[in-house]
Amino acid sequence: MLPGTVLKRIANGPRSVYLGIICFVIAGSAFTEDATFSTTLGTAVLCLDDLAPGYFYNYLNQKQDPYKAEQGAYWFKTSEQLFGAPLTEVFISDGSSRYAFVGAVSSLSPDELAEAVSAAAPAGAGFKRLSPTDRYSIFVSPTGSEIAYQGRKAKIFCRQDRTQLSN
Repeated sequence: MLPGTVLKRIANGPRSVYLGIICFVIAGSAFTEDATFSTTLGTAVLCLDDLAPGYFYNYLNQKQDPYKAEQGAYWFKTSEQLFGAPLTEVFISDGSSRYAFVGAVSSLSPDELAEAVSAAAPAGAGFKRLSPTDRYSIFVSPTGSEIAYQGRKAKIFCRQDRTQLSN
């Protein structure tokens, strides 16, 4: 057999088909995971979907355990992105307060996070500064989502009163 014929047989053989399928599945699942994270968490923090902290806790807990539980929340470290904005933490209410909430902390400033999310998120996510003259003012979306300072970083969250959720 000629060397070129051997290479053609290997390239066209079942191994290359299996290798192609495996690469496609790995690439597809990596894209889906990132897209799913931004969509799943994003619609919640933007107050565009039902707020179910238990669902989000289970969703995140499949990948890792929370690294702390404080301030009425479970905290998870992350390196995911939310509509293109880098995240460092996700927090989910633990049921100990009167509010149900889901949120995330970004390494961006509130100004930068509001701009990034407003540009890339679905309709209804445009943020406006609550007090234009206050440098540390929170940003609010028409759906009730908020962006505020978390130290030098920004946090974005949706918060609903549990008493109103049960009515």
